[in-house]
Amino acid sequence: MLRLKTLRGALLGAAAMLAAFGPARAADPGVTDGEILIGLFAPMSGQLAAFGFDPLQAAKMWYEEVNKKGGIHGRKIKVIVEDDKCTPTEAVTVVKKLATVDKVFLVNGGSCTAAAVAAQEFVTREKIPFVMLNAAGDGGVFPPTRYVFGAFGGTQRTVGATIMEFAIKELKGKKIAFIAHDDDFGNSNWSTAKAVAARMGAEVVAVERIPPRINDVTAPLLKVRAANPDVIISTAYPAPAVLIAQKYAEFGMTKTPLVQAVQGIPIPAVFAKNVGNDAALVNFYYGSPLNDLTDGPKQQKWIQLYKQYYPDRTPGAFMTYGLPSAMAITRALEKVGKDLTREKFVDAMEATQFDSGVLAGLTAFAKDRRDGYRSSIFIRFDGKTHTLMPGAYSWNGKDGM
Repeated sequence: MLRLKTLRGALLGAAAMLAAFGPARAADPGVTDGEILIGLFAPMSGQLAAFGFDPLQAAKMWYEEVNKKGGIHGRKIKVIVEDDKCTPTEAVTVVKKLATVDKVFLVNGGSCTAAAVAAQEFVTREKIPFVMLNAAGDGGVFPPTRYVFGAFGGTQRTVGATIMEFAIKELKGKKIAFIAHDDDFGNSNWSTAKAVAARMGAEVVAVERIPPRINDVTAPLLKVRAANPDVIISTAYPAPAVLIAQKYAEFGMTKTPLVQAVQGIPIPAVFAKNVGNDAALVNFYYGSPLNDLTDGPKQQKWIQLYKQYYPDRTPGAFMTYGLPSAMAITRALEKVGKDLTREKFVDAMEATQFDSGVLAGLTAFAKDRRDGYRSSIFIRFDGKTHTLMPGAYSWNGKDGM
């Protein structure tokens, strides 16, 4: 009887301990006592590699800098790199491989919005945090979904809103002509631009919606000229943007400022060469999400650090675009603390707000906000010299919604 009482007491004590501590929770994939595994992907080969190679290398550089300082609560970051070639099919394959074979904690990748969007169904279903590298299209972040964060370079809505505000405030535009593509990209540009113009009391005297693959912009530019605007805005892609600048000069419109959105002038020197006419750029401006010229003083810190890590490579124009997403990830990881889970990481990302030292404004997320960045600067460019215009312009998140 005494033995039975003793055994019963021991069992009751064990049950009490189990109740107190609860069942053991299996750690989320990609986390050990000493490591956090991140899947990092971008186009590393193919025609669009310029959009992703340097940003991915910059993100790797940031993670290594964090590791040099001790990591995140004693854990070092380890990355597994994959090439998505900027295609939706490859992106889905890469993300599935990183999640199911490599078992990463989160994925940080994507330089092309279509590719990033293609992977979102999988990460949402599997509840894997997905922080886009430098893809910034509306489709990746609107409507917001729990596990996806991005747009560190500003969405199309940000581009449309900020370019219109610049045209009105800085260039004193009262009559605006607006050229945009007739696709979803152009729709987003135009929706916010139109709302900003209405709010600020400017008149849009011409709206030309052109196909992305247009090869002759004579008709739309003639209509723009007939409307007699005092500022012309273009949110066209690179090839049509060149055609617009050429016709703008040919039709003698250069006394009117021409403002080009960032997507049409990825590399200014190449743009000027393709335009092939100095007269087309005497009154020309373009937008950028950065806090300075691509090689300006505020960007030099990152350029020099990149050269230390990769001494045999000259960084391209998109290099620093890869830093803010990695910065956001490490800040959220720090915020979670030692007890790291995917759900806690997502909660921490929703409360992340910081100045990257790369972009022109704050990077900020919220429970109902997955587009992390909403600002632009503008630069005057005559084909040789870049002149930074004063101030930064931000979308308020309401215009055009």
